[in-house]
Amino acid sequence: MKSWSLWVGLLLAVFALPALAAEAPKGAAPAAMAVPAPGPEVGQLSFFAGDWSCTGKAEASPFGPEHATQAKVHIRKELGGFWYIGHLEETKGPANPQPMSFAFCMGYDPGAKAWTLDGFDAWGGRSHQKAAGWQDGKLVFDGETAMGGQSTPARDTFTKKDESTLDHVGEVQADGKWVTTDHETCKRAGK
Repeated sequence: MKSWSLWVGLLLAVFALPALAAEAPKGAAPAAMAVPAPGPEVGQLSFFAGDWSCTGKAEASPFGPEHATQAKVHIRKELGGFWYIGHLEETKGPANPQPMSFAFCMGYDPGAKAWTLDGFDAWGGRSHQKAAGWQDGKLVFDGETAMGGQSTPARDTFTKKDESTLDHVGEVQADGKWVTTDHETCKRAGK
């Protein structure tokens, strides 16, 4: 038995040690990791890039009565091409004395095989939603929105009307039923 152990030890020394030495030469820097590239799925969000002008309506809520809205939206592909980062800014006016300001990030999660939408608003709210992809001209993000320690299911539906027009409907669940919070029609600036 001792001679068997001796042979195994010698074989390891003869074959394994030179291989280990070749992998990490003394004083050599470790090999650099390849910089990841965004997958082609992110390209499905390219329609959103640009500047948009939106008109719509916010439904009555604890934040105020039903009122008309106008907003500017700016969306750019950023951070190595992995994310589309946007900002929505409503116009303040007599009908909308507390306009919404909203920042968001859209991308693709290869692990979940889903498109993602994460948002943060000027009233302390945040949301995280996922979508299966464009279907019949619609991209529907489902997930959750939270504010003030409370969370609820939320859904945002984007409908591509043509290359320069989209509709958006925001919804939350209340008492187990979907309730529309806002809806807008957005036109690409300059179109």
